[in-house]
Amino acid sequence: MATERRVFGLDMSKYPARMGKPWSQEEIKKLLSSIHHTKPIAEIALEHERTEGSIESYRRKLAADYHFNDNRPIEEIQAFTGLTREQVEDSIKRRSTEATIKRNSKQHIEMEAPPDPICELQSLKKEVAEMKKDIKQILFYMTSLYEFETSN
Repeated sequence: MATERRVFGLDMSKYPARMGKPWSQEEIKKLLSSIHHTKPIAEIALEHERTEGSIESYRRKLAADYHFNDNRPIEEIQAFTGLTREQVEDSIKRRSTEATIKRNSKQHIEMEAPPDPICELQSLKKEVAEMKKDIKQILFYMTSLYEFETSN
């Protein structure tokens, strides 16, 4: 009986062995060398045991990394990744947009974080205790006023 490797219900034997695995420095160098030698993406994908989509996606990631981390010019990024100018610009734009969305969503989450029930309960107890004091004081003044009015 053959053992099936399943991830999220998918039979992984039908997919490349390295699909979804992290990229090593050695593998990145090999990818860039293959791109430099203008190998077809399908061939690069087979060599790396990854999907063609993964190769394309990683090229775009590298383009954005070269721009944001190394501040390299677009022409140089094109030469390294084999992407067109439009693809490089799109990768940079997408990364910039993703960073903005993450930053805004983090701020939104921080602003709308649910209150801690224990702190909220302690706060309510404190408010009730202050109200009780106020009611006792009002009752004292009302009693004093009543006594004053009935004594005259």
